[in-house]
Amino acid sequence: MPCDEWCRLVEGYRSAVDSYNEAVKTLSFLPGANFNEVWHRTERARTKSDRARAELLHHEHDHGCLRAGQLDKQLVGVSSESLVLGDQGQSGG
Repeated sequence: MPCDEWCRLVEGYRSAVDSYNEAVKTLSFLPGANFNEVWHRTERARTKSDRARAELLHHEHDHGCLRAGQLDKQLVGVSSESLVLGDQGQSGG
């Protein structure tokens, strides 16, 4: 199984993505001057999400806790992206 740190980073990434998603939803409901304030808040949420993703992938690469031989057979070859995003992370086709 992945290590505790990886699990913590995944939860942080999920939370950051959820916050970003909620921030984006509010953009379409705001008129005029309020839009700029919410836009900046949304951009901060996006940056936080990007940072959380980078930390997760960096840990995965450096620690190697998702490498074959260290996981249950069901998880071999699975990336953190597919575990976190599921089908959302794949391009259509």
